[in-house]
Amino acid sequence: MVDTRKIFSSGKSSYLITLPKDWVIQNGLKSGDSVLIEVGSDRISIFPHKAEKKRKEAVIDYKGAEMESLIRRIISYYLAGYDSMRVKIYNNEQRNAISIASEILIGVEILEDLGNEMQIEVFLDLNRFKPLDMIEKISRICESMVSDFCKAFEEFDKYVCSTIIARENETDKLHFLVLRLLRLSSEYPDIEDLLELKGRAMEYRTVVRALERIADHAASIAESVLLLQKPLPDLCEVADFTREMLKTSFVSFYRIDSELAEEIITNSKVFIESGRSYYNMMLNRELREAMLIKSIIDSHFRILGYATDIAEVAINLSV
Repeated sequence: MVDTRKIFSSGKSSYLITLPKDWVIQNGLKSGDSVLIEVGSDRISIFPHKAEKKRKEAVIDYKGAEMESLIRRIISYYLAGYDSMRVKIYNNEQRNAISIASEILIGVEILEDLGNEMQIEVFLDLNRFKPLDMIEKISRICESMVSDFCKAFEEFDKYVCSTIIARENETDKLHFLVLRLLRLSSEYPDIEDLLELKGRAMEYRTVVRALERIADHAASIAESVLLLQKPLPDLCEVADFTREMLKTSFVSFYRIDSELAEEIITNSKVFIESGRSYYNMMLNRELREAMLIKSIIDSHFRILGYATDIAEVAINLSV
């Protein structure tokens, strides 16, 4: 329902507006009670009381689920903001799935094991986790992964490749945490303030998705190098450029620098177009080796694409 209310002056520093009587009665309010006001740049929303987060519980009974399917189901409940999950168990594979899920989700613990079911609880202090802080942590991990490419290419360093793959798992954990926080903020206005989102939830979701994909491609590159089992020094140039563009995209995002963001987008597009010559490395190589090299080059270009996505968010925030 849309209603029109007149504004009345109340002294030199404030104004008064009346509330619909039916709305006041329906929400159990009376004279002297307080309401919650969410103030935006062009609108004010009034809530009858503070929207306290309600505890969400679920029972997951998925008898035919294989390990990966059950893990995905638990993750979906985690992202939806559930605080407690009772998971029915029908075999050892499902039991292992619950253990794995508890390891890859921040704040998740197995509280009770009754043999045929396990209880999972989510313990998160929202005062300690701010989406922007978590995004900054993910961006530092991604930057470190990409920064190690050239060393892996020049020396075929197995250890470096292994650490890149391991770091991808850490980005997944933080990625899931940020998505959960953003989901909660959309349901509870007071949580949005607590998480210091400043109306930027949509932009943060775009960035954290891009970071998760960057980490995936970084791990894919490391896996391909391990399969090749040989150095690729000719790819250091594209690795260094990718690292520089990615690092600069983070700077443009945190500073909300639209001019710097425009440079990243332009430079990345020019490099990708001119960098098609890197595919010449595939010539005169056996099929398996050529396909691995193509995968490495493709992933670098995809990372550049996600770096431009982050730069575009910086432009959006600047408007």
